[in-house]
Amino acid sequence: MKHLNKYFNTNIPWTESPLFNFDLNKKNKKYHQLAKKYNQDGYVVIDLKLNKNLIRKIDYDLNSKIKNNDFKKNPKMFHYNDSPRVIEAWKFSQNVKKLAMNKKILDILQFLYEKKPIPISTINFLKGTEQPLHSDYMHFASMPPLYLAGAWVALEKTNKFNGPIVLVPGSHKLPIVDYNTLGVKRPKSLQSLKKSYRHYENYIKKIIKIKRFKKKKIYVRQGQAIIWAANLLHGGSKMIKKNSTRKSQVIHYHFDKCEFYYNPSFSNPSEGEFAKRKYEEIK
Repeated sequence: MKHLNKYFNTNIPWTESPLFNFDLNKKNKKYHQLAKKYNQDGYVVIDLKLNKNLIRKIDYDLNSKIKNNDFKKNPKMFHYNDSPRVIEAWKFSQNVKKLAMNKKILDILQFLYEKKPIPISTINFLKGTEQPLHSDYMHFASMPPLYLAGAWVALEKTNKFNGPIVLVPGSHKLPIVDYNTLGVKRPKSLQSLKKSYRHYENYIKKIIKIKRFKKKKIYVRQGQAIIWAANLLHGGSKMIKKNSTRKSQVIHYHFDKCEFYYNPSFSNPSEGEFAKRKYEEIK
C-alpha cells in the first residue's frame, strides 16, 4: 500500500479519485471532514466572514452599471426570468475582483485539488435564477478532466421565498456527458446551442428520476459560500416572492498545470475535437 499512488495515478482531482480514502490519510487533518463531505456529496458550505462594507460596495458597483444598462450579461438562452445575470463584473469592479480572489476560498480549493486555483469567471445575480439543474462541466472543461470548481457566495441571506440554490448531493459522480454522448449534433451557433442545451436539461430531469437522486435546497447566511465540484448538478429553485432579491456572486475556477481548457458546447471529446480556450485570469 505504501507505494500505491506511484503506480495508480488517476489523473483527476484526488477528491474525485477512487483512491480518495487512501490519499486522505496523507493530507492535512485540518480539512479531513471538509474533504470527506466534498468527496461524498460534491459540495461544502463555508463561512467567509465577509466585511459588510465589501458587500455594500459590490452592490453599489453593480447597481450603477445596471441603472445605465452598461454591463455584459449571459446570452438570453441562459436567462430564466427577467433578472439580469451580470458577467465579467470583475473588469469594472475591484470589489467583485476582491471577492473572486478570497483567500479562504483559494486555500480550500488548493487543498481539495492540489493545484493552484485560477479564477476565470464571475457572474453576479440580483435575484434567484430559477435555472434548471445543470452541471458547470457543460460550460467549462479541462484536460485532465474535472479540474473545475464553482463558488457561490451569498451577498444576502437566502430563504424559502427568494429562490435558494438547489443541489443534488452525490450527482458529481455521474459520468461526464457532452452533446455527442447524448446523441445530439455538436452546435455550430448560439441558435443551435439553445436547442441542444434544452435537450441536455431534459436529460438531467430524466437521469435524476431514474437514479432516484434527492434534490436539496441550501439555505445560507450572508457571507457564506457553497463550493461545488465540476460535475455537481445544481440550479435555482422557484421564487415564491417574485420581487424578492437574492444577491449573490458565482466564481468559476480552473486549476494550473492542466494541458488545456476547452468549451464543451462546441467540442467533441470522443473524437478528439476540442474548442480550446485561453482565459484572462482574474488577478
